[in-house]
Amino acid sequence: MEFYIYIFVALLLVVAIFLVVYVFSKRSGGRKLAEKDQQYVSAHWYRILDSFNHSPSAAVLDADKLLDYCLAKRGGKKFHGLPLGEKLKKGQAYFSDVDGVWFAHKMRNQIAHELHVKISLDDAKRALSAYKRALMDLGVKLG
Repeated sequence: MEFYIYIFVALLLVVAIFLVVYVFSKRSGGRKLAEKDQQYVSAHWYRILDSFNHSPSAAVLDADKLLDYCLAKRGGKKFHGLPLGEKLKKGQAYFSDVDGVWFAHKMRNQIAHELHVKISLDDAKRALSAYKRALMDLGVKLG
């Protein structure tokens, strides 16, 4: 009888290890950005940073588009045709700071949809920082 308990415990351990590996592989998305996409995103990110002093609002809008691009590349068919808000809902496991990503995306929506909206420089910096973290969480190398 004791022998069966050891086998049962060993099987449970194997299943638990399998589940942990599965969860981590799903969290990382499985897909990686191709090298040409890495280069495109990196170059585009530095253009966004350069434009920040001239127009923080435009920089936030562009960073949001860049995040959308990366999520579409990483998520494949799972995100095909969805707006960024839906991609963020489905892809929350990708991000280490989900609240920061949502803060940035909501700021983008304010800029895009509200007339005469004023955003503070600190909030715009916070949004860009959240976008940078999100891009890095998706595997983009941004020095």
